Amino acid sequence: MEDMAAHALSTTLDPADPAVRSGAQHLAEQLVGDTPVEAAVRAMLDDVAHGARVVVLRAEDEVSPARAAELLGVTRQFVDRLCEDGVLPFRRLPGSRHRRIRVQDVVEVAAERERRRAGAEAIRAALGE
Repeated sequence: MEDMAAHALSTTLDPADPAVRSGAQHLAEQLVGDTPVEAAVRAMLDDVAHGARVVVLRAEDEVSPARAAELLGVTRQFVDRLCEDGVLPFRRLPGSRHRRIRVQDVVEVAAERERRRAGAEAIRAALGE
């Protein structure tokens, strides 16, 4: 359990700390390659260097419905509805009504929402609206 807490703390980058911002900028400048990994890490470090708060989560990590709502940019009630409708898989904590949702499932729902949004925009553009 202690290792898990250390991992969570080590993956939260708070740009309020000037050392974090400057360190992020320095590391971002060192990444000059164009591999997908380098591009992703560089983008994350650039975000931190420019004041964004970044939290790195593993795909198998689980979050509460409230945190899933934050990640999706929706209300917790909407996440509850996605869970009830079977769109967003979840598990209940033993002996509890509380839900936990895998980060990977949240990411997949977010990607699907983005695909639908892009499709709707393409249809509107094709219709000349």
